[in-house]
Amino acid sequence: MSVLFMSEDWIKLVANQWNTNNQIIQQDLRNFTASWEYYIEDRPNLPHLMMVCEKGKIVFAGKKDERICDFEMWTSLENWKKILNKEISPKMALMSRKLKFKGSMMTALKYMKAFEIHLNILGEIEADFNI
Repeated sequence: MSVLFMSEDWIKLVANQWNTNNQIIQQDLRNFTASWEYYIEDRPNLPHLMMVCEKGKIVFAGKKDERICDFEMWTSLENWKKILNKEISPKMALMSRKLKFKGSMMTALKYMKAFEIHLNILGEIEADFNI
């Protein structure tokens, strides 16, 4: 059963998948604490979503609130589909600016493997893109 892409239900499934994903755990993210925001640039009326990670575990996933995020990721709905369907690799999406990114590039590069796994997790959730 699919859930609406970029909905609160969808982001909570992503968080659950993150917290139980052995690849994330194996990436030794014990010291990784950050928050990030997602949104669809060509759907400005949809709420932005955020996740908060403390010592490698997602402790919050839901609508963006007043907290300032360390990172922002956004692109068009079409590019989100391509990234999540693995038509574009996460690294290529970043390098080609199909996935826009704001935040510390040093931190992003340090955790690039985890970033790639993270985007793969987003694609593991069966999403309905009819939004």
